[in-house]
Amino acid sequence: MRAAVLVVLVALIAVLGAACSATTHDSAVPSLGIGVQVFPVAERSPAPSLRGTTITGASFDLADATGHGLVAVNVWASWCGPCRREMPVLVQAAGKSLRVVGIDERDSAGSARTFATSRGARYPSLADPQGKLLGRLRMLPQTGVPSTVFLDREGRVAARVIGPVDSHVLGRILRQLGASS
Repeated sequence: MRAAVLVVLVALIAVLGAACSATTHDSAVPSLGIGVQVFPVAERSPAPSLRGTTITGASFDLADATGHGLVAVNVWASWCGPCRREMPVLVQAAGKSLRVVGIDERDSAGSARTFATSRGARYPSLADPQGKLLGRLRMLPQTGVPSTVFLDREGRVAARVIGPVDSHVLGRILRQLGASS
């Protein structure tokens, strides 16, 4: 009996903690749901330095993609079930209302290329077999995929989604950041 009560209490604390972390600190920026947060302009920090080799072998530096429009940095893996549902949403949005950059987390190069190609992802995805790039995205969980950071036109961290991005959440984030979905 005590074990069951303990399990229920731990689950309740986890849900309440997630709900609290998903809200914003500024009442002018409404919450978009658990795991989704848009940061007020005054609280935005510059994007971390992310550079390396993509899953296709090209060199890539996030600094070259920022400062010209909205950017989504999406952490994914071929072995991730929710990533399979999320990637088509990002593929559809890529190039229209935002630039998408992937970080392939703890994956084999062949599996990553096959996964991205089969889903039509033509945007660059940095290979991160050791998790070092993800470590630079401190506002994201270091063990779970998918997760996404949105950068504003000035290259600052403007929003994050912990969990898969769907078209509804993506549209609301883009509208709040001043883009058309």
